[in-house]
Amino acid sequence: MFIAIIFIAELIIALNLVALIVKADKKVREYNICVNAFNPLAEIALKYARCKISEFNKSFGCVFEFIKKKKEQVIFKTVFMVSIYVLLIVFKIKMKKASKIYKLISVMRDLAIELTV
Repeated sequence: MFIAIIFIAELIIALNLVALIVKADKKVREYNICVNAFNPLAEIALKYARCKISEFNKSFGCVFEFIKKKKEQVIFKTVFMVSIYVLLIVFKIKMKKASKIYKLISVMRDLAIELTV
């Protein structure tokens, strides 16, 4: 009789374990269905994020390109203005009587300033 009681207790424990395993299997199947439904959405979201990151990267590259162009423009304007001032000083020192040339260069300088701004 003692063996029969132990056997019945083992059967009850085994049935409880089997019931828990079946419940866990149902839960896993439910989660699997949710994951299968969410998987395409996550894939689309990842593609969208990848696209946005590449667009941000391109715009960031455009910012660097814009800064580089502005730097080149500033250097060009500086060199241009320095050369004009040097020419003005040279013409003013060497040709005191040639005020017309000086005025012409001054007008050209003012025009260059207007065009470069």
